[in-house]
Amino acid sequence: MPRTTPEYAEARRVQVLDGARRCFARHGYEGTTVRVLESEIGLSSGAIFNYFPSKLDLFVALAEQDTARIARLWLSGGLRAVVETFAEVGQELSGSYLELGRRVWSDPEFREKWETRGAELAAAIDEGIAAGVREGRFRTDIPAAALADFATIVLDGFMLRIRIGGLPAHREQLYVLFEDALAALRAPVS
Repeated sequence: MPRTTPEYAEARRVQVLDGARRCFARHGYEGTTVRVLESEIGLSSGAIFNYFPSKLDLFVALAEQDTARIARLWLSGGLRAVVETFAEVGQELSGSYLELGRRVWSDPEFREKWETRGAELAAAIDEGIAAGVREGRFRTDIPAAALADFATIVLDGFMLRIRIGGLPAHREQLYVLFEDALAALRAPVS
């Protein structure tokens, strides 16, 4: 039996994740069968599940990878960086992001697996908001946690918009509205 190098194994793992992302975005979790995965990825089920013990584990690994990417983008450039990158990359990422939300809402087993892992994105958003509050860029009259929840809700809306038809032509104005909503110079909310 030929030996595989760590580089080869990692390339195969990436191939599996990339193909699975396309499948989950296109067909949803339930519609992504083993046959669909085999066809899209170009590997046998044995090769696919050599890297991930189950479809659920594959989806969790994909969600972790995508969430880590969103977290890095958020910390480096905020909402604009996340939205513009996802709009460039296409519907696979926004589709898998939305499928992640649907699975958290509808699947208790997935929700349980995800609760311990999904904190990375929330922590990145919280960190970005807290830094903005400390630097005087964001409001101090509203708790940072509420600002972070608002940012997450806006991000979810942008992801849905990307998925169903791309970004609006006036998205620059939407970014300004978002930044204004967080801005420190706003009148306090009563």
